[in-house]
Amino acid sequence: MTPYEFVRKLRAEVERHPAVTHPFLRRFAIGRLTRWQLWGYASQHYHLVCSFTAYLEAIASRTPDPEVRRLLRDILEDEYMRPQSFERSHPTLYRRFLRAVGFGAGEWDQVPLLPATRAFVQLHLDMTLRSWLEALGAVGPGHEWAIPLMFPHLVAGIEQSLPLDPAALEYFQLHINLDVEHGKMLEEGLLRWATTDQHQEEIRRGAHRSLDARAAFWSALSEQLFEDLSPTPAVG
Repeated sequence: MTPYEFVRKLRAEVERHPAVTHPFLRRFAIGRLTRWQLWGYASQHYHLVCSFTAYLEAIASRTPDPEVRRLLRDILEDEYMRPQSFERSHPTLYRRFLRAVGFGAGEWDQVPLLPATRAFVQLHLDMTLRSWLEALGAVGPGHEWAIPLMFPHLVAGIEQSLPLDPAALEYFQLHINLDVEHGKMLEEGLLRWATTDQHQEEIRRGAHRSLDARAAFWSALSEQLFEDLSPTPAVG
């Protein structure tokens, strides 16, 4: 399979993956969420947000390819929002959302992590030590290709549940658009290395492991926040 054929096939797999089509996302998008449900979702997702740059930094330090390293560094600059301001880094923007839904400063760090949240972060950190190509599959197809497909459901549910200043949702809106560009950038890296069956398998394994962990994360939130996932549940 040529690198281009591999990437095209992998994109289709991402679009069909249960993490992207998960019932939690459909239910969340309906809205009518109570404040505690928003808190429950937001406090867990925050830890995924804060860990993402650690994966990129680790891959950049391990790749033997200067061009892939450059692409990752460019994405990191966007994540940190440099040279604009640290106050607009992506975790900072997410904390703006947390405050908007009612968290006091630092309270988001006091919420116990669900096992699926902890497992998600640990899995990705482990991948960066196991294989930088596998980790590239996790952050590229597993994150940057999937997030623009998942986040609109989250935005819809939040907007229909709580009146918020649009600035509170900047983190989500930014990623819906920016991750499309990041996905294209990382696709360049994938095309440079998806030249053998072994490399393609490593990349694909990383993408699917990441998406499987995301699906488990959504399932854990479903169990925590919703009693059922029928199309019109009586919630809130």
